Amino acid sequence: MVVVGAGSIGGFVASELARAGHDVVLCVRSPFECLVVIDERGERHESHLPVLIDPVDVPEAEWVILATKAHQTDAAAAWLRGACGPSTRGVVVMQNGVEHEDRVRPHVGATPVLPCIVRCGAEAVAPGHIVHHGFASFEVPAGAIANALAPVFAPTALELSMVGDFATVAWQKLISNVTCSPLTALTRRRLEILRDDRIADLAVGLAAECLRVGAAAGANVNADMARPMVDGMRTVNPQMGSSMLYDQLASRPTEYEALTGAVVRFGRRHAIPTPLNDAMYALLAVASAEWPAATRAE
Repeated sequence: MVVVGAGSIGGFVASELARAGHDVVLCVRSPFECLVVIDERGERHESHLPVLIDPVDVPEAEWVILATKAHQTDAAAAWLRGACGPSTRGVVVMQNGVEHEDRVRPHVGATPVLPCIVRCGAEAVAPGHIVHHGFASFEVPAGAIANALAPVFAPTALELSMVGDFATVAWQKLISNVTCSPLTALTRRRLEILRDDRIADLAVGLAAECLRVGAAAGANVNADMARPMVDGMRTVNPQMGSSMLYDQLASRPTEYEALTGAVVRFGRRHAIPTPLNDAMYALLAVASAEWPAATRAE
């Protein structure tokens, strides 16, 4: 099994698969000697796995897990081409957003692509060092590929669920990505920020726009779901952050194009106004590490 990207999600998934007895190979940019996961009980788990830094060394795999950020997909193309072959049963795309297959298909040929919605409170604090704050659920479209993957996940702490209406699940997950992610990243605060009623009201507005766009795109959602969804987010561990926050703190590019950008793009496609997400999109673009330092306020 090949895991491309050993950050928070990829590292945690690889650790769980290895602990269950699977042969796992890691494909990374920054090498490390040992994969370490600190679980929510504070227990330390170490896995000594093959760590590759050159795509020419990647073996063909039965399963490929892509756990990079959405904007890193093209950079992972060589890994995907090398790991996918006649014996590959599928590429599991553990990324945010609603355009999984569109991003990955050009790089994997005829290999089946299984989009995956991830809900996992993991944080990469250093290369190969992951802190798991809690929960680890993975939702995939029901079907033959998911049925084949289920036994792989069964002996692990990774909760795999098969859903019939994947588009609805993907747009529902996008709600947290266009509320918690930009709000934490732009303020450099963790989820405790949602305890502020003013921020919660802003999150509701962002969520309502996303839900209206998702409904127009075919998801079974509506804007009335915004307030209950945000209220639920306010009950989550306030010390948790978001992957966008972690990237912003580390001066890394963020995946705003796949998240807030998706709401803006689909909104324009379906003539749904998205003024709040438009504003967030503009702010995230300027705040992103993709911009030269000279264009950003110090």
